Amino acid sequence: MTAPGPAAELVAEHCRKLFGLLGQAAEPVLRDIVAQCGQPLRVLLVGDVSTGKSTLLNALLSASLAETAFEETTSRVTWYYGPHLGTLRLPDASHRAVAAGFPLADRIVLGDTPGLNTPSENPRETLRMMAGGDLAGAAAAYVCVLGGTEVSGLWEEHLEGLAALSAGPFDLVGNMVLVVPKIDMVDDDIGDIECRAREKIPLTFRFAGVNQLMAAAVRTGAVDRRTVAVLDALRALPSFGSWPPESWAEVWEELSGPFSDADLTAFKDSVGAPDRLPELVRTTAGMDHPSAVAAVFERMSGLAHLEAVLADLAEDADLFTTTAVLLRMRRLAVGLLDAPAARVRSAIAGVTSSEPYQDLWPRAGARLIRHTSVGDGLDPDDQETALRLLSGHGCPPAEAAAALTRWSAREADPFADSRTRHLARLVQDAALRALAEPGTEETL
Repeated sequence: MTAPGPAAELVAEHCRKLFGLLGQAAEPVLRDIVAQCGQPLRVLLVGDVSTGKSTLLNALLSASLAETAFEETTSRVTWYYGPHLGTLRLPDASHRAVAAGFPLADRIVLGDTPGLNTPSENPRETLRMMAGGDLAGAAAAYVCVLGGTEVSGLWEEHLEGLAALSAGPFDLVGNMVLVVPKIDMVDDDIGDIECRAREKIPLTFRFAGVNQLMAAAVRTGAVDRRTVAVLDALRALPSFGSWPPESWAEVWEELSGPFSDADLTAFKDSVGAPDRLPELVRTTAGMDHPSAVAAVFERMSGLAHLEAVLADLAEDADLFTTTAVLLRMRRLAVGLLDAPAARVRSAIAGVTSSEPYQDLWPRAGARLIRHTSVGDGLDPDDQETALRLLSGHGCPPAEAAAALTRWSAREADPFADSRTRHLARLVQDAALRALAEPGTEETL
């Protein structure tokens, strides 16, 4: 999928009609909104310096395109996009674009940003893309790389701001992904970290833990015959049963004879912390081909889960992009004089009253069932029926009638919150549409 969908296309159509009517200052915003509505989902990667953000980016790109170092290396916003898009229009003249044929290039445009925790002037370019910045909403989804295993107070503020940027159907549409990097160095169970994050941040977000060194090694072809040889040598060590080693120095001491420093350094840089070596060595036993070993690296890295989350977000690019660009239009209207502002608000009303926009509500409802506590109390069959109805994939009349009854009861529940009641109305509407399809009466 290249463009988000019909709702975003309608936003672009309304914005084109505003060209030349709002003044010169508004023109760049309008033109970028039109561009955003015609591009794959814009995803922004944000995080602190030294969290491994650039290494994670290289893994997602399957290429060593971003500089990696312990110090600050990213000084401006860079967008990576599929070459099939041609020349990419950027949100700001200071940004740059790099064509890259990465695995998700047909679904997303991936933006890299300067780290947020440095005293330089670079972080302001990131802040411009976040809540309160002049480019807020120019990205429709966010991958937030945390600096540790806990959500700090500063990150709590950033996440709440990003949640405000996703305000749309049901207020929260779940376009934030929290990533705990360097999971090879984390002692806590990744599930416990996620639970603590959800307790502290009562927002709709997705979660992933990644060993980006392993991920980048796989995706950039660094898992090779040399990797297999080092693993075989480790497996043959008499001391293997007493592992994990406390440091890489122990490993170096055991293997410095048959392998060069360059070999061992390359192996270390593809694995991360040494305490994951026992699992890696055991899991790769009997594997003599790099491709088989690479598959183990891929699984242990957690990158596939993160990519699956991004692919899932891209499935609802129309929802996320439309939500983001309507926010940009509302912010644009606030800074205009009465007459131009009225034109923008009229365009917004034209979108939100349209059928393509109304069709976003069931999709938002389906996301609530799949990714929030709203769906926790549902019977699996009831949940599946509701998802089919909301997704418009069809449903047998008997199941639609039963869903109508159950969700009518949920709406009438005096203890249900407003979001659950709104969702119940959406499911009821979808069930009624299913029951109104030709041939339903005869089937019943």
